[in-house]
Amino acid sequence: MSYIFDSSAIFRAIKENVIEVLVRNYTLDLARYELGNILWKEYFLHKKINKDELKRLIRLIKEVLNIVEVLGIECHEEEILDTAEKLKSTFYDASYIFYAKERNLQLITEDESLLNKARTYVKTSKLREVN
Repeated sequence: MSYIFDSSAIFRAIKENVIEVLVRNYTLDLARYELGNILWKEYFLHKKINKDELKRLIRLIKEVLNIVEVLGIECHEEEILDTAEKLKSTFYDASYIFYAKERNLQLITEDESLLNKARTYVKTSKLREVN
């Protein structure tokens, strides 16, 4: 089975140095923005990483996004909104769920809320269950 990884799972794969699990799998174009926001929080808000680590992680994210197939939501906005309504989730979360269902992919996330909502609709796992 192939997987679609959300940004929380991609970031965990990077931090745990298991990016090989991402090869020939999928994510969404919005993951780039979500990953940037994760780095912003780690550096600016929580002060968990220094500037050098921030730059290293940015480079790694660029590399990672070149080894996964990045899907766009174009032309599927209505279906994603329907999914969001059905599952009472955000548009962001519904995008991952929609593509998991549409392409018969297992959704990999570290986000408990997304995991619980998606579980009723598609096959889901955390990263540790994949590698």
